[in-house]
Amino acid sequence: MPHPIDQLRLLDDQHTDIVLLQDVGPSAVRAIAESSLWSHILHTWSTPPVGRLHRRGGCLIATSNGWLLAQLPAGDPLLAHRLLAATATRAGTTVSLISCYAPTNTGPGRNDRPGYFTALADWLTTVPAPTLLAMDANGPRVDDPDIAQSIWWTPEESAVLGAGASTSDALRLWYAEHPADFQRRTRHYPHGPLADSYHRGRKAKYLRSRYDSIRVSPGIHVLDVRYLYDDAVRAG
Repeated sequence: MPHPIDQLRLLDDQHTDIVLLQDVGPSAVRAIAESSLWSHILHTWSTPPVGRLHRRGGCLIATSNGWLLAQLPAGDPLLAHRLLAATATRAGTTVSLISCYAPTNTGPGRNDRPGYFTALADWLTTVPAPTLLAMDANGPRVDDPDIAQSIWWTPEESAVLGAGASTSDALRLWYAEHPADFQRRTRHYPHGPLADSYHRGRKAKYLRSRYDSIRVSPGIHVLDVRYLYDDAVRAG
């Protein structure tokens, strides 16, 4: 969190009950804890790395007053420091919360990527519903408006992000109920992405990508989705 004041202000402006962050370092954890904006915080930096796995970042879950957090075990070592899961309970309602980020398709993590998605897909079947999954997937390679035409860095991604996965993409659910907005987006970007969350490449050769998404289990109705890409860039 290189600019914690601006970044925390952006989060606070969303009036968040639940925050699910990925790829956060210890300084971000401290900034969030010291802000006192949320009552309960869990993060993966409280445990040491496992085996040979290199920790590039961590995950964090924070909730406002009234939501009680209880951490869930991640299971597979491939998931342990790239995933944080908890149950959040308030007024008799319990939701499983998951914040995770996948290995990139480049560098040391690329060899772990297929196994990560396989382990994640298997683990998600054990998580009690209703489920809210926030993920920096570092993919897909192409976020096509027709999910069957999306292109994956590795085939295993589709088990978590593709059609038939145990959770559904909140943005695609929202677009299904707002066909005019979907047509407007696909008119400008016929091969996707459906929103901008990351620009990969360099300078004038960047490619728009949607590497970040919120996914929900059946029964959760999506009221609204916003990708605050430009606001986030301005906040640092």
